[in-house]
Amino acid sequence: MVRKFEVTRALDSFGALVSGLNDLTEEEVIAALDLESSTRRRQSFIDRLISRAVRLNEVSYSRQLKEKYHGQSKKSVDPS
Repeated sequence: MVRKFEVTRALDSFGALVSGLNDLTEEEVIAALDLESSTRRRQSFIDRLISRAVRLNEVSYSRQLKEKYHGQSKKSVDPS
């Protein structure tokens, strides 16, 4: 679910983007990218949004791998 108000507020100014970027979900970052890229005017916003989307995906992927492999190794090494 995209919080349109948060996306709009983040795109209001570069300062608002920087201060609110960490509060946006990946879905909201993509929505902001779609909006900002359609205007084709603020490359710095687009670059910052892309960096955030990549970071969110990296964190999510890392969590998935840790759950899969740490969880699996703990189950397979049973001291009893």
